[in-house]
Amino acid sequence: MKKSIIYILLAAVLMGSTFPIQKIGLANTNPLIYVTLRFLIATIISFFIFKRGKFFYSFILGLVLSIGYISQIIGIKYTTATKAGFITSQYIILIPLFSYLIDKEKINKYQGLGFLFSIIGSYLLSGGITGFNFGDFLMIICAISFALHIVLITRFSKKINEDKLLTYQFLTVTIITFIISILFRVEYNVNLISFLTIIYSAIIGSVIVIFLQLKYQKNIGSNSTALLFLIQPVFSAFLSFIILHEQLSLNQIIGAIILLLSIIISSLLK
Repeated sequence: MKKSIIYILLAAVLMGSTFPIQKIGLANTNPLIYVTLRFLIATIISFFIFKRGKFFYSFILGLVLSIGYISQIIGIKYTTATKAGFITSQYIILIPLFSYLIDKEKINKYQGLGFLFSIIGSYLLSGGITGFNFGDFLMIICAISFALHIVLITRFSKKINEDKLLTYQFLTVTIITFIISILFRVEYNVNLISFLTIIYSAIIGSVIVIFLQLKYQKNIGSNSTALLFLIQPVFSAFLSFIILHEQLSLNQIIGAIILLLSIIISSLLK
């Protein structure tokens, strides 16, 4: 159990590290192109390491993940980055719902407190939100998709070995985002810096992170995974401060502390 917790925390930290890196790469590259190339590279790497795997369950995971990324990419055009970050982060509190409906997994009182604090912490860390628009609606779709993806990872990885759920999953995202990019007539212009960040995101954020989730998430459940993943925005904010020199307000620092407390309450006080 402790080993699984450590590896899920590692996955969350690694995923958090991709956000400031991606922000650098997206400065000169269309987001749809970025996602398409990221998962194309992930597909190639996964194929050489893990071979083809099982199609059906991998396809479902890829389809759900595609909906999440596409709604996020389109939605952010119609809303602010702050609101997008906050609404998307609410996939954490949707996980208990899907986890109960799909796996009959219930939360304990400490996890309940953790989820409650996560709402407060993520609100403060994002800087707060006002109003509601079409972009916000798409961000809700994104949050639903990401929550469902995590719960399905737990369920499917109990049935099939983790190395069988990667290649077709990544290929599905690649094909769907490629088709959407054609429909939106996006030009494939990628400079060297953007391409290097794409490679990093593909290896770290896709292949390694999702492999760790598939391998260890089933041992601790979706709800515990969701709460451990609260370290992701905290680490992302820290790296953004170091790499991008983004400043954090006092409220954002308090929000980060509350998110860390959510992890401690839910994971250690059992």
